[in-house]
Amino acid sequence: MSKVLVAAAPLAGHAGPMLIVAGFLRQQGHDVLFSSSDFFRDKAEARDLRFLPLEGNANYDYRQLGELIPGLRTFTSPIDLSNSYVKHMLGDRIPDQYRGLRRIIDEENIDLVMTDVGYWGIFPLLLRNEPRPPVISCGTTAPMWHDPAFSILTGPDETPEGLKRNLEDSRKWKEGRAPADIYVDEVLRKLDAHVPGGFDLTDTMYSLPDLFLQLGAEEFEFPMHNRRPNLRFVGPILPKSKGLVEEPSWLLDSKPVVFVTQGTLANFDFNQLVNPALTGLAGEDVQVVVTAGGGPVESIVAAGNSIVEPYIPYEQILPKTSVFVTNGGYNGVQQALSYGVPVVSAGASEDKPQVCARVRWSGVGIDLRTGVPTPEQIRHAVLQVLREPSFRDRAEVLGASIAKTNALKTISEIVERSISSKDEEL
Repeated sequence: MSKVLVAAAPLAGHAGPMLIVAGFLRQQGHDVLFSSSDFFRDKAEARDLRFLPLEGNANYDYRQLGELIPGLRTFTSPIDLSNSYVKHMLGDRIPDQYRGLRRIIDEENIDLVMTDVGYWGIFPLLLRNEPRPPVISCGTTAPMWHDPAFSILTGPDETPEGLKRNLEDSRKWKEGRAPADIYVDEVLRKLDAHVPGGFDLTDTMYSLPDLFLQLGAEEFEFPMHNRRPNLRFVGPILPKSKGLVEEPSWLLDSKPVVFVTQGTLANFDFNQLVNPALTGLAGEDVQVVVTAGGGPVESIVAAGNSIVEPYIPYEQILPKTSVFVTNGGYNGVQQALSYGVPVVSAGASEDKPQVCARVRWSGVGIDLRTGVPTPEQIRHAVLQVLREPSFRDRAEVLGASIAKTNALKTISEIVERSISSKDEEL
C-alpha cells in the first residue's frame, strides 16, 4: 500500500477539491494522509483520511480574513489587495508549511506528495536539493501563467498588434506585482531556498513541481505557444450529490432563475456584487437566488423577487439556473459550465480577473471587468444573457467538454505511474 500525503492551503476553494481527490485515492487503496488547518479535520476524517494539522501560523481559519491580511477592508487598489494576499495569505505561511511538510515526509515515509497550487510550503522542498518523494501540484485556481499568445488581462490575440499588446500587458502585470514577488523571494531565501532568477508568481508555482495538474477543462484555457512539459489538464473536480438532489420547495418553475454568489472567500462585503445584483434585478420577472457562501446573511438586502440562504449546494440549484452571477470563483464557474449555465462575472481579487477573462474569451458569458459593478451593469448583462442564446450555446459546448473528462480517474492513474517510477524522471 502506497502512502500519499495530500496537503492543501486552508481555503475552501483549495482544500475542498483536494479533499475529494484524497478521498478517491483512499478508495483506490492508498494510505492517504491529509494535511490542512483544523477547520477541515472533520471533513477529512469523514472520508476515512488520517488528518495531520498544519503547524504554526499555517493553521488558520480562512473565515477570519481581516486578521490574516492587514488592512483588508481599506485597500482601494485591486493590485495592492492582490499583493497583500500573496504576501500574507501565501508567503508568510511558507516556513511553517515547509517545516510541517518535511517532518511528515521524514516520519511517515511518504511515497508521494500532492498539494494544491496555494500550498507554497513545497517550494523549499523542491529547491533545497534534499531527498524527497515525487511532488505533484494541482491547479485549483485559474492559471496566472504568461505566454506570448495571450494577454493575462484580456486573452488571446496573435495579430502583430496583439502580440505587442500581450508582451506589454505581461510587463505591466509583473511590474505591478513585483512587491509580492520580492517579498516571497526573501521568505524563501531565509529558508535557503533560492529560485533561479527570483520568485515569479507567473512561473514558479507552475514550473517547480514534478507534475502540475490543472483542475480544469482545456477548452476553457487560452491557447499557448510555450506549453510547460510538466503540465496536464485533467478536468474540474465537481462535487457529486448522493442520490437524487431534492429541488428546493421555494423554486419557481415559471420564472428564469438567476443564481448569485460571492463564493466563500471574497464575501466579506456583499455590497460588491450581491446587493447590487438584488437591487438591479428587483423589478425584473426573474427569481433571484442568493447564497452567502456559508456566511451570515444579515448584511444582504433581499428584494421581493429573491431568496437568500446562508448556503445552497450548487448541484441543487444549478440544474434550474438560467444565469450564474459570480465574482469569478474558478471552481464555481466550472461547476456552472458543467450544467451548461452561462455566466455574468465581476471579480477583481485573487485569480478572479483571470477567470473573468476566460468567461469573456470563451463566449460563455459576460465579464463586467470590475469587482464592484453597478446594479444597472448587472441588470443589463443578465438580461442580455437571457435574451441572446449564444451564451447558453457556448456554455453547453463547454459543459459537453467537461462531461468527457474524468479528473479523479486521471489523477489516480498519474499517481500510480508516479509512485511506480519515482526513481525515474516523471
